[in-house]
Amino acid sequence: MPTDSFVFNWISQAEELFNKGLLEEADKIFAKVLKRDEKCVVALNGRGRISEALGFNDRAIEFFQKANEQEVSNYCFKAEKASDEASYQDAIECYKNALNIIDDNLDAIWGLAECYASIEETKTAARWYQKYLDLEPEEPEAMHMLSAMGALQTPDRASEDYIKILFDRFAPDFDQLLKNDLDYRVPILISNTIEHYLNSQKANLEILDLGCGTGLCGEAVKQFSSRIDGVDLSVQMLKKAKKKLVYNNLINSDVLSYLKSANRTYDIVLAADVFVYFGAFEALFSSLKKVVKPRGLILFSLEMQRSSGFSLTSSGRYSHSRPYVRKVADQVGFTEILVKSETLRLEYGEPVWGDIWLYQK
Repeated sequence: MPTDSFVFNWISQAEELFNKGLLEEADKIFAKVLKRDEKCVVALNGRGRISEALGFNDRAIEFFQKANEQEVSNYCFKAEKASDEASYQDAIECYKNALNIIDDNLDAIWGLAECYASIEETKTAARWYQKYLDLEPEEPEAMHMLSAMGALQTPDRASEDYIKILFDRFAPDFDQLLKNDLDYRVPILISNTIEHYLNSQKANLEILDLGCGTGLCGEAVKQFSSRIDGVDLSVQMLKKAKKKLVYNNLINSDVLSYLKSANRTYDIVLAADVFVYFGAFEALFSSLKKVVKPRGLILFSLEMQRSSGFSLTSSGRYSHSRPYVRKVADQVGFTEILVKSETLRLEYGEPVWGDIWLYQK
């Protein structure tokens, strides 16, 4: 007989005993249920009711609190699963059910903000991000996403704290997520671009991989290198990259800070899905000049937009127009070699288009 059948029968017995006033006997059965399934909300509430009836108010409060927390956790789990399947209305309903139980639950509040952002209801999303901020003042992710929803002034770039928190959280499952779920293509696109530029010639390039993450791009371009150095803000990402034995040196630093202080120059600088966390490029491109050898290359991916300039999208990433990129690159003396529109990855089964850029100093 399945475990659920045992639990169902025990709960029925306990409820019957409770209704007959046999409280201690009922409590023993609810306790037996919780030994088999410590997350059983019905049993937690049952022990709470019994404790209350016996006058053990502190113990009753403890059981009721555990029951509420578990029920909220169950709703959030269902919501996350629905959200992963792009069933946002189902997810929203589950998150709201969770908040009906504990009205300041941070997971449910954040989940609602993300769901509304995903369906482009930015004003509603902003209200939930603001509610999160009310409970967690100056939390970097919520601040950034409020800007992405248009509720705060658009910053010139994502904050260092936002980047650290975001990618430290994603690090454990990052490779699996990008390769298996998102069909992430930027590393192979960058590798193919280098190969095309070299025209089948062998190369021993000294490469700088900005925002190297777990090393996906480093793996893809290792065949062209004599040296690869990686830079990333996320310590957890760098731990993953180190295990791949691709890099000569890994530096825990913000991209712009590293470029300003670097004492080495490279044949090619790569930035795979890194410049999407910068809006304004003026300071970034000026600093890039310092680390690129004469006639060296800069190769990067961007999410493109048709309107002029750049904008912070509801995803929390920046998109850039080609005229804006060209204008800034021209100002610092970079020569455009190519720009190519490509599918960078999938989101919910739909292609995300962007540009692969190659410049020469």
